[in-house]
Amino acid sequence: MSLRLINAHEVNRLLPMSACIGLMRKAMRYPGPGGALQPIRTALKVPEGRNLLGMMPGFIPGQADGTAAQLGIKVVTVFPGNFGTELGSHQGMVLMFDALTGRPVGIVEAREITAIRTAAASAVATDALARSDVSVMAVFGYGEQATVHIEALLKVRAFRTVLVWGRDAVRVHAFCTASRARFGVAVEPAATIESAMERADVLCTTTAAPEPYLLGRWLHAGQHLNVVGSSIPTTAEVDSEAVLRSRFYVDFLDSALALAGEFRRARDAGIVTDAHILGSIGDVLGGRAVGRRDANDITMFKSLGMVCEDLVSARFVLEEAERLGVGQVVEF
Repeated sequence: MSLRLINAHEVNRLLPMSACIGLMRKAMRYPGPGGALQPIRTALKVPEGRNLLGMMPGFIPGQADGTAAQLGIKVVTVFPGNFGTELGSHQGMVLMFDALTGRPVGIVEAREITAIRTAAASAVATDALARSDVSVMAVFGYGEQATVHIEALLKVRAFRTVLVWGRDAVRVHAFCTASRARFGVAVEPAATIESAMERADVLCTTTAAPEPYLLGRWLHAGQHLNVVGSSIPTTAEVDSEAVLRSRFYVDFLDSALALAGEFRRARDAGIVTDAHILGSIGDVLGGRAVGRRDANDITMFKSLGMVCEDLVSARFVLEEAERLGVGQVVEF
């Protein structure tokens, strides 16, 4: 049995953002009755710290367009102390199997997969929910997800200005300088969170903050939010008022109910009920849920990530690698 190994460099080369956005438009429709099977992510907490080992298995049945069934699991560590180092906070792999025989067929590096597909999913949500005339984006954070979110959202909206806020002013300025050179748009530091929110049409939160820093009272009509950084129920980037004021959408309902810290805090405080979740982005794309109704709506996409997104991305990478003859093929 042969197995193809794809490293991070090859993932980055084989999975361009435009292609991944197209993949996410499909992946976000897969969950639902008769669709993909993806149990809620489980995590093992490593003793003495915030470190985690997360596991996300999934199965996508064959599609009417001829796409074969997909079977796999993402195994990833989250070590926040690695932020700012070459390792990064997320490390791991996506293991792909033949859905008919169970044979292992590939191992794909997961940090790059996760980074690219997460931002691509936010781009799909932004395209589905944000106003068409937006021109200013605000990004909260200056890590890997901040960078790929700028790249991804520029594919779906013609932003003229990107505002960046973070707790370390030196890192913010360095990030802005690098991003201006990379993306060719105005990327400016924001002095405060509130000033960034005052100017921005689309807000992307990409931090590891344990407590809310983006407050609902600072939101104004017509904005769209991609809330990305928090992925466990005990942390939140936006407060309950922001949840209440927004038309609230998720990637996968089961995960949101179990893991979305922002929503769970608002629900546990009696501010909203489960019915406040209007649907998934897949529901909006499929016409099963209403998205933005008018220019004054505030919309929010709570991103937790789905293994469907990882599987379709990893499959695409493996197919491209086979077509181009790249990656390391080993006997297994």
